Amino acid sequence: MSTLGPFSRTRLVAAGYVGLVTLAALAYEIAGQPEAGEAAMTLAAWPGAIVLLVMLYPLAVLLGDDPLLGETVFNLLGPLLHGAGALLNVLIVWGVIAFARHVKAEYSRSR
Repeated sequence: MSTLGPFSRTRLVAAGYVGLVTLAALAYEIAGQPEAGEAAMTLAAWPGAIVLLVMLYPLAVLLGDDPLLGETVFNLLGPLLHGAGALLNVLIVWGVIAFARHVKAEYSRSR
């Protein structure tokens, strides 16, 4: 039996998910961004990557760099965005679970 506790396994799975998405995005970028993998990369980090794009796009426009009109060359910002989106997904799930535990504790205390 493993010596890892339930919280350690959860953290290991979360770190593995973020690492796997980041490595897959890096491999996708190194392969030259083939069209066949575009949907898979978006889905792997969805909705976190989309939320980050919506939050960061106005900042990029203010700085004078329009990421939607840029050329498709090797760029490490894509893997970074997908990795950060996966991390945001982990934080969203953690927040939902923490909120559900809080509501459950308050409900049982109020009875």
